[in-house]
Amino acid sequence: MKLHLSNLDEILHQVRNAHPKNYLNEAVVSYRAGAYRAALITTWIAVCVDIIEKIKELAVAGEPAAAKVAETLDKINPKDPSSMLSFERDILNYACDDLELISVIEKMHLDRLKEDINICAHPTFSDDGSQYTPNAEQALSYIVQAANYLLIQAPVKGKVVIERLFDLINETSFPEDEEKAYVVLSSEHNLGRVKESSVRNLAIILIKRLFKDKEGIAQEELARISAALGAISRLYPEKYSEVLTEKLSQMLSEASDKQLKRIFPFLRNRKEAWSYVEKSEKIRIESLLSGMTAENIIFYEVIKAVENTPELNQVLQTTVNAFNFVDKSKLLSSISSSLFKEQAIDLFIKSTNFDASEHSGKNILLPLSKHLTSDEVDEVLTGACNNTGGFGYNQILPAGAIDSFFVQFYEATKASDKHHSKNWHKFWVCANEKGFSYTSLNEAMLKDGLLTEQDIQEESEADEDDPTDDGIPF
Repeated sequence: MKLHLSNLDEILHQVRNAHPKNYLNEAVVSYRAGAYRAALITTWIAVCVDIIEKIKELAVAGEPAAAKVAETLDKINPKDPSSMLSFERDILNYACDDLELISVIEKMHLDRLKEDINICAHPTFSDDGSQYTPNAEQALSYIVQAANYLLIQAPVKGKVVIERLFDLINETSFPEDEEKAYVVLSSEHNLGRVKESSVRNLAIILIKRLFKDKEGIAQEELARISAALGAISRLYPEKYSEVLTEKLSQMLSEASDKQLKRIFPFLRNRKEAWSYVEKSEKIRIESLLSGMTAENIIFYEVIKAVENTPELNQVLQTTVNAFNFVDKSKLLSSISSSLFKEQAIDLFIKSTNFDASEHSGKNILLPLSKHLTSDEVDEVLTGACNNTGGFGYNQILPAGAIDSFFVQFYEATKASDKHHSKNWHKFWVCANEKGFSYTSLNEAMLKDGLLTEQDIQEESEADEDDPTDDGIPF
């Protein structure tokens, strides 16, 4: 959090460590008293003490770069002013280059503070005896800069954290669920305290693993990487967007077809990534999709990937429509998607044998039933009643286990079909006219008031009066 210039009391409240806080408090007291030279000197001491405390904190946390600087710090002899001055001269370099506690620009500002305190703390030996005195604005600016750049900030981890986090994400213990991945990565031990440059590098490495690595990638690993990128998008949305903008299309352009197919399971989890893909790569992906087999579409989880991507959805629909009955049935049985309601209905009502009607009804149409409109429910029921199979004979109504399908379909469409009563009564009449009655369906419709005992009795008596049942063989 960046604090405003005049919020000195709030600045003091936000300082994390007690030792630099004491020095900054002296700087504020000096500033308010008009002792601006003293304010600069104590501000600089607060900066040095804060950096030293952060070095120790990061070293204890296992940060290798901090541990190395801490070794140098531990070797300083308190009775050797030259070694202390030497460390002080390099302290901003340690903070910026080795530990990434401050940026290059922030280091430049604090270097100016360092130069000014050297003037403030030593006589200038000017001819007229006058000494340098900073003005109030300079003193206040340095206090706020020191606080914003260092004192109120938690120590952050730099370059070495990337390799550790990449290894962590590839461990089986890392969650595939984005919410859990967010909890893990938002910890201060992980991405909770890192430079944004480190976040950027981690995101790049993860995307590179997906689309440039020639080694295969397991489905579980891809899910973990996608979950990690999802967590990054929430923790550092600007950096996530920046990386996708700059790197995604570049990596896709260099990917082989085998590597490029990984975009589909990736899009299943990271749908927003499609908007970052350039047109040239979208053309490649669409062409790749148009030539995929049913097995490939299932394996690469294409249907889930394109559900919210209209461009790919249209290509997928065209591809699937060109499949034969076996491949189309295999594909639609593998996943329930409202994208393929039309194909599912068509497969069912055009069934050419009993097994096909039972399979299409139970495994393809029933899972989609909650997505069907009233007109689509009517289309299913009318189509089932008017099916002519492969040789002019209905292959749905006489199927052995079709009663079970019809009663499940009846129950499942109650919520979605506003003409539920009308559609099902129409089907019941049609089926009975063709000589088919379903006990379970009759019971369900009777329970809901769509039929009466008299309806069922009349239907039963009509069957008994049917001349086809009079025992005459021809």
